[in-house]
Amino acid sequence: MSQAAKDKKQPLVRIDITDKAMLDQMTAATGESAPKLLHRAIASLKKELFFGQMNDAYRGLRKNEAIWSQEQAERKLFENASGDGLTFDSADSK
Repeated sequence: MSQAAKDKKQPLVRIDITDKAMLDQMTAATGESAPKLLHRAIASLKKELFFGQMNDAYRGLRKNEAIWSQEQAERKLFENASGDGLTFDSADSK
């Protein structure tokens, strides 16, 4: 086998037989290939983990009153920093 052919080989991943059966059902239902479905599942889990970590960090921030009040003060500064001269009037938003 040439080096180019070796470089193009796809990695093998072992999965449980019940997971393989579900994957086969999903490929039949969607018409997508198994690698494409696995890619989508991995991407979805990656997002889930990211947002879970972000939510945990946010909850930790809110638990610390001193840091949370500092965060709130910074947010107020940013609200006034746009420099566009526009002001929010609740009557305009109706």
